Amino acid sequence: MRTLIQGGWVVGYDGKGHELIPNGAVVFENDRVLHVGGPFSGTVDRRIDARGKLVSPGFINCHLHAATNAAQTVFIETLKQDYFGNNFIGYVAPRRGAQPPRVGDRADVGGAYGLWSALRAGATTILDVGTMPGGVEAFTNVAGEMGVRAYLGPAFRSAAYVFEGSRVVWDWDEKQGMAGLERAVKYVKDYDGAYDGRIRAMLYPGQMDTCTVELLKAARQRADELGVPMQLHAAMNQREFYMILDQHGQTPIELLHSIGFLGPKTGLGHCVFHNNHSWCHYAYGDDLARLADSGVTVVHAPYKYAKMGIALESFERYRARGITIAMGTDTYPQDVVHEMRWAALMCRVADGSFRVGRPRDVFDAATLGGAHHLGRDDIGRLAPGAKADIIVVDLLKVHYGAVHDPIKSLVELGSGNDVETVIVDGQTLVENGKATRMDEAALLNAVQAEGERLWHAVPEWHWSGKPIDEVVPPSYPIRIK
Repeated sequence: MRTLIQGGWVVGYDGKGHELIPNGAVVFENDRVLHVGGPFSGTVDRRIDARGKLVSPGFINCHLHAATNAAQTVFIETLKQDYFGNNFIGYVAPRRGAQPPRVGDRADVGGAYGLWSALRAGATTILDVGTMPGGVEAFTNVAGEMGVRAYLGPAFRSAAYVFEGSRVVWDWDEKQGMAGLERAVKYVKDYDGAYDGRIRAMLYPGQMDTCTVELLKAARQRADELGVPMQLHAAMNQREFYMILDQHGQTPIELLHSIGFLGPKTGLGHCVFHNNHSWCHYAYGDDLARLADSGVTVVHAPYKYAKMGIALESFERYRARGITIAMGTDTYPQDVVHEMRWAALMCRVADGSFRVGRPRDVFDAATLGGAHHLGRDDIGRLAPGAKADIIVVDLLKVHYGAVHDPIKSLVELGSGNDVETVIVDGQTLVENGKATRMDEAALLNAVQAEGERLWHAVPEWHWSGKPIDEVVPPSYPIRIK
């Protein structure tokens, strides 16, 4: 079927970068774009009126943990003060001998919700960073049947985080790490290219401080042999920075560079704590130069760090060095538009300048940056021959007002709720704000029930043994009638 989308602001691609085409037209047939530009005079089977709207390449959400949002209720708990930017460790690490909080997560609930909430906000390509609730087969099938384009694979690591008392320790088991790598390699061989190529495989070593150097080297070798992308959580908290420096005499980025881990088709999740970050105060060497030299992609999820009072320092400084930046959401909301705004604003705060964090730069990160990470030139852009991964954003809403520059309006005023049409591989998954394959009401009911289960279970795994309302007290007292 040949479909024409016409009349809106079209984000085209001129071979070097994005361009805006007012009153433009996009034509796609099956899974490929045929035409991007002015009026189209050929025959079509279907027309979509996009007047007053933005027609954009689908976003690439490069860092997402598919699950319900219930466990993140304890993300910033009030019982301990030793965060050091510890990130997620405080809310997923169980006390020794207890089951992790996400045990029992179902692919059709947590997995479906994580993927769908990102897709519904305009992400047509999603990277679940090794979470895979419900197991590899069930989760892969959920993603495949949903219709999203996804890069998946099970995480592997040499150590697990556990609490002893109120202190995090690392439980090391190198055999487990190598066995996990082989399971991940098997996943690549079994599933890469499934669902007509929409499901692709990646390698996901867990976190830098949970992987031995030997495991990281082995992962690098296997990714190169298989020709698949890879992503690693690295330079993600202050504690990791000083742990790696103490153990190896190198910063996390310096160590990865020295062992040949960095390179094209490789992403570093977060990558906030380089040697010149204000929290690190380590004036020796130049981590940003190492990142630029390697061709690695930094995957930025600004909102989660803003919640911890931490900023990337900075989006503009990374760009100025020639470092590719992609966008991810990590935690909820899984809304790339929301993340673009936070990336722009936190950059301005970090640099003390309103001339940085430009809308075009964060939009590039959400589209072309993700494509670079994956080594693809057929997604993240609208051009003849590209994949028909397209979103339509409704700009005819009160919060937009008058629109002069649709990209600036989207980044500064919009949200994923404004995405009214989502097309992946030529298939329409959201049309005029309505899901075509997903029962959203049923999914939300299941997510609420799962949240109640997880919150009730907090004393069973949390280091304090206390109920949820003592770990993170409610905003106001709750009146019990």
